Amino acid sequence: MRKIMLAASMLLGIAGIASAQSLANQGVTINGTVIQAITLTVSSSTLNLGNMVAGTIPTPISAASSPIMFTLTGNGSSVVSVIFSSVTLSGPSSSTITFTPTVVADSLSTNQGSAPSMSSGSTVTLSGSNYSSANYYFWLGGSVGTLPNTQTPGAYSGTFTLQVAYN
Repeated sequence: MRKIMLAASMLLGIAGIASAQSLANQGVTINGTVIQAITLTVSSSTLNLGNMVAGTIPTPISAASSPIMFTLTGNGSSVVSVIFSSVTLSGPSSSTITFTPTVVADSLSTNQGSAPSMSSGSTVTLSGSNYSSANYYFWLGGSVGTLPNTQTPGAYSGTFTLQVAYN
């Protein structure tokens, strides 16, 4: 009997502790908005600078007439940052040439010849309404400047990257 009384008092003690605890809750609303993923496609994967003669200034490629067009597709009314940089073209015997890009851009694919120049770090605002799909177009040109008389003859190659991201 004594064991039963001791067990009962222990149970009552535990129950008393449990009922003395306090509990509070607070909820918050979770919101989010899904927008269209940003994509970038290119019309051609190669910009050919042609034959370049050492000791000369090769003819620059005008972005206003370049065959390379990037198409950005994203969420309408969104602001997008655009980043690009010079490209080191690697050649034979560890020789290099620096390609300095020029980029023009517009919201209409038919405006290549009149599209304004843009610099790396610029932003563009996509047309259209929020949650709709909108395009923006970029054309790539550029130059290599003066080649020294000692420029090593041979094939040179490098990769230009245009990076776009929502702000």
